[in-house]
Amino acid sequence: MSTEFKLYNVNKKDLYNNKNKEEKEKLIPKMVEYALHYGNKPAARYFNTYPSTVRRWVKKYKTNGKDGLKFK
Repeated sequence: MSTEFKLYNVNKKDLYNNKNKEEKEKLIPKMVEYALHYGNKPAARYFNTYPSTVRRWVKKYKTNGKDGLKFK
């Protein structure tokens, strides 16, 4: 059973998906570090994105280390 995850009261410019490449490259390592410490859902809420986005970046980090956090 999965629960629906919604972003509430978020300014559109603060959403992860609305950030440019440079902003995301700075944000991703912080998001992954936060997720490893507090969990994916709290990180998603804190960084205004979805848990699936956090999970994807954490997986890339665990597989490839810091190199996995770079855009190609």
